[in-house]
Amino acid sequence: MVTVYFPKPYRYGLYSLFFLSWFSGSGFFILKTWFLQEGKYGLVKHAWQYPALQVHGAMAFLMMIGVGFVIGAHLPKSWKTKQKRKTGILLLTMPCLLIISGYLLYYVAEDTFRQWLEYTHLAIGLVLPVSLSLHVLLKVKQKNEKRKNESKLEKI
Repeated sequence: MVTVYFPKPYRYGLYSLFFLSWFSGSGFFILKTWFLQEGKYGLVKHAWQYPALQVHGAMAFLMMIGVGFVIGAHLPKSWKTKQKRKTGILLLTMPCLLIISGYLLYYVAEDTFRQWLEYTHLAIGLVLPVSLSLHVLLKVKQKNEKRKNESKLEKI
């Protein structure tokens, strides 16, 4: 059961989803932007571009399940501790914005709006791992400080 702390299997599963989603999305963007190939009738998409997008789409669905899991299992109990709320809110807002922008990119966007939306989705997606790392590192730092204080109390 997940409370404030994630058991290792859940944590590593979520980290894996984050990494695969980030890696496939970044790979898709890199291939789309800088790896066009010369074809018989001009520039054509790189052969790996579509598979990268397929993997990214699959990871997006799994990430939505993961975010729902975090909202249902981790958020209510963590909110009561009143710790790391700012990074927690950021970590909740960013995936929601990615879901909305991903939906709009896939189903709605037209040319001018699409390009703006693409770069917004990319920027949020690139910043998300930094935010997650900050959230986790703050927790590790807090845990280490707690251990130091407990060891000082034991010496007394």
